[in-house]
Amino acid sequence: MRLLILSWRNVFRHTRRTIITAAAISVGLTAMIVMNTMMNGVDKMASENIVQFETGHIQVFTKGYYREERIFPLDTIIENPAELMSKIMSVKGVKSVTPRVKFQARVNNGIDELPVLGIGINKESEHKVFQTPKALVTGNYLESKDDLLIGVELAQDMNVELGSYLTIITRDRNGTYNAFDFFVAGLVNTGHPLLDRNAAIIDISVAQELLSIGEGVTEICIRAESEKGLQELKQNIAAGIGKEYEVLLFEEVYASIFQVSGFKRTMQTMIALIVVIIAAVGIINTMLMAVMERIPEIGTLKAMGFQNIDIVKMFLYEAGIIGIFGSLIGVIAGILFSLYIIFVGLDLTGYFEDVDAVYPIEFIIKGEFDPGMILLVFIFGVAVSVLVTLWPVRKATKLEPVDALRYV
Repeated sequence: MRLLILSWRNVFRHTRRTIITAAAISVGLTAMIVMNTMMNGVDKMASENIVQFETGHIQVFTKGYYREERIFPLDTIIENPAELMSKIMSVKGVKSVTPRVKFQARVNNGIDELPVLGIGINKESEHKVFQTPKALVTGNYLESKDDLLIGVELAQDMNVELGSYLTIITRDRNGTYNAFDFFVAGLVNTGHPLLDRNAAIIDISVAQELLSIGEGVTEICIRAESEKGLQELKQNIAAGIGKEYEVLLFEEVYASIFQVSGFKRTMQTMIALIVVIIAAVGIINTMLMAVMERIPEIGTLKAMGFQNIDIVKMFLYEAGIIGIFGSLIGVIAGILFSLYIIFVGLDLTGYFEDVDAVYPIEFIIKGEFDPGMILLVFIFGVAVSVLVTLWPVRKATKLEPVDALRYV
């Protein structure tokens, strides 16, 4: 106990130095917490946008289709979707299903023409799997066969508004080009740049007619009753529908996106560690100065009967106190910044408004809190503070009382 009291007094003997050292630790830990909050938020937003608007929790394709999905092949589509959806719905854990038809197309307003992703949806079942109807910001939701939904950004790019007409041009299963005039019935804002800027949503029956695929669909999208156990649900669906189909989780469909997420987290960790290493150098410098300044004091303590282990404990206690102080400040600051990001968000639109986003999020970043990370960061800060002190303390333990007292 006396060592702890003595260490406490020593820490605040040089208050300014202690505050500067603790501040270096706190900056590093604050950076770790804030970056983790941002990355969690970005990943959550991306996952939600993918599940809510693009894939559902699970997708089913005809065997071989997904390998060529980027070119939207029409020779490997699901020919009997009704029968297949019935089998899928019989699997325990499946909440709802809906078919979709995706195809390459171009939209033309009479002056300009842009490539788009055509999406044919079943308006009776779409809302059971996706949030597409809720993303409608103005207009109506596919009330007739010539109705078209487009994103607000595509509307701006094409210089059209509600009531305008757009022509969709695409090639059908037989290689014949077809064109159909659509009425812009509604504008959607999903928060997913790919859809808001590049998607043209039409009734599935019209898409099937344009592509000459009969009742066929390119994919069946599934919403699970719970996000837990998706891997097991995927296996049960695959076993229930047969080997002629392939079943993929949303993470597998968008594997490249989640690989980017892993790379971001690696970079986040590296940056945060660099900051912490800088802080650790500051702690080493502080403790080394403390040892050099207190050589006579150390000699006196040894002459009074203090053992090397007592000297080591004293300096480790001091480092621990500085570490706790700095870590506490860092955690508090990190929580405050994180709360701002969670509830207010960071608007980065001005920096990326002219960039074609591949990542499925808007550039208004909302964070996601991770309580476990807070505790881990606090322990990490204290542990680093204590461990890096071992090297300067070695000098103190090598001093002989007589040699140390010569500095008096």
